[in-house]
Amino acid sequence: RRLRGHAATPMVALATAHPAKFPAAVAAATGVTPALPARLADLHDRPERYRPMANDADALQAHILALSPS
Repeated sequence: RRLRGHAATPMVALATAHPAKFPAAVAAATGVTPALPARLADLHDRPERYRPMANDADALQAHILALSPS
């Protein structure tokens, strides 16, 4: 929100997972197995959080807006 500027300005934020989250895929693609950084040492023991949703852009938008701080 701080980086967004004016509230009417649209913003899209993209992020990627650390390569060590998918060590088998990275190793298959590069031949290198990435190490987990210390801050992610318990990554594979953390609970996975997700919400199954219908393939519906309006439902997705409503979900995002419901979780967004005002």
